[in-house]
Amino acid sequence: QPAAAGDTAARTRARRLERQARGVELLSSEEKLMAGLPNFATYFGRDMMMTALMMRPIWTPDMSEHVIASVLRKLGPHGEVSHEEALGGQAIREHAVIYDSLIRANQTNKAKDVLRDLQRTRENYHMIDDEFQLSVLVAGYLADTTIPADRKRAFLRSEINGSSSLQLLLRELALVSSMAEPYVRRQEPSNLVAFPKLDSTRWRSASWRDSDAGYAQGRFAMDINVVWVPKALESIADVIASLGKLNISAQTLDTLAPEIRNTPLGGYLGDPASLSRAVELWKSARRHFSVTLTPSEIQRRVQAKLAWLPPAERRFWQEVVQREKALRDPFSFLALSLDSAGRPIPIPNTDSATELFLDGNLSSRNVQGDLAPILRPYPAGLFTEGLGPLVANDVYASRAIWERFEADQYHGPRVVWGREVNLLLLALANRLMKAPNRELQDALQRILDAVHASGLQHNELWSYQIKGNRLLPIRYGTSSDVQLWNTTNLVVQYVLSHLPH
Repeated sequence: QPAAAGDTAARTRARRLERQARGVELLSSEEKLMAGLPNFATYFGRDMMMTALMMRPIWTPDMSEHVIASVLRKLGPHGEVSHEEALGGQAIREHAVIYDSLIRANQTNKAKDVLRDLQRTRENYHMIDDEFQLSVLVAGYLADTTIPADRKRAFLRSEINGSSSLQLLLRELALVSSMAEPYVRRQEPSNLVAFPKLDSTRWRSASWRDSDAGYAQGRFAMDINVVWVPKALESIADVIASLGKLNISAQTLDTLAPEIRNTPLGGYLGDPASLSRAVELWKSARRHFSVTLTPSEIQRRVQAKLAWLPPAERRFWQEVVQREKALRDPFSFLALSLDSAGRPIPIPNTDSATELFLDGNLSSRNVQGDLAPILRPYPAGLFTEGLGPLVANDVYASRAIWERFEADQYHGPRVVWGREVNLLLLALANRLMKAPNRELQDALQRILDAVHASGLQHNELWSYQIKGNRLLPIRYGTSSDVQLWNTTNLVVQYVLSHLPH
């Protein structure tokens, strides 16, 4: 007898869930969680921490402790979180570059030292977003009332590289507070957390959109300055409060890590109200990234971008524009980044999904504002039927940025990222668990329908082709078969299964 359609769908779903569970097993070791297979089969701090934050409803406390310890083990001397470790051939390649630079600088003795140990593991500290993610992860762990206080104390006392976990954590929290301090002193765009220089004309894409085109050559990323810094400062306050409940006082912390006395963190320990003020000041940073376009501006820029596209794509998107109302209403969104002068680079993006996920107390106004660009149909917004929300939309930016994203599509207007989809679904489902809301339920269903129609929702990222008059979803060429933060579909399915409908 042929299986009923419902039975077939259930078996397919079960196989996919089993594949993801096995994927987590494949990526797990006693030392770390690897980011992916066959690509990225090594430690990535950001990938581990984001996955741990998303998986908390279904992971035991052991996994949070495992991830936190893995990150603390690799901290730099000033508390920097390692983004990635270079092993084997990658370590050899990176050491070869260092060797070459030392030889060119006539530093032969140092060059010989490098040559003796070419395969030594190298840590990469050039990313910024992971600095702020650790405090958020630790705050959630310490606030978990299901974990006994004695277990938390034992974990904080555990020794890593000759220091306690708590000492290492304080070093990292001090770094975070110092990075945030310039904007606390003066709320100007130039005092936001900036990307480092890549060369004389470019800024390094030092957050999760880490391709060359990822932040459209912006200097100040929205995800860092609007989402991660305020949340990290809030989390520092939560960590301090949780330590107090564990009978670890500010005086104890000062004795344990005297080097933090002259940092903003030392001031916050003595004056918690100043930390609350810092959080509020940083929450105001979103105003620097705010963009509002009139219907006439939207129409002019969309038509200019469509005229630039190849004929088949132009025809397809023009028909979409005629069907939708996307050009008829004003449009507000948070820009992807600010340029070196602090001006918004007007690119709608999915980074607000992280804010929706992290901040369960976000006002309904901000929730709707975060969802607006994600649900607005492309080419005016990000949403694409049968595919999902595109990770960015450069239609309102300059032609130079169009060309850059066309040449480097990894984080551009041709791709949907599974990471962002899962963050969105978790954020919406978590809110619906607290209180029914028809608009949020419709948004959740719309996103689910689109990504399911693509048939690619379990991929790291996916793209599309226009053939004839149809949009055909396709796998993105360099996506990994097993990606750590895509296994978070396990927790998405868990949370969705607990919704009333």
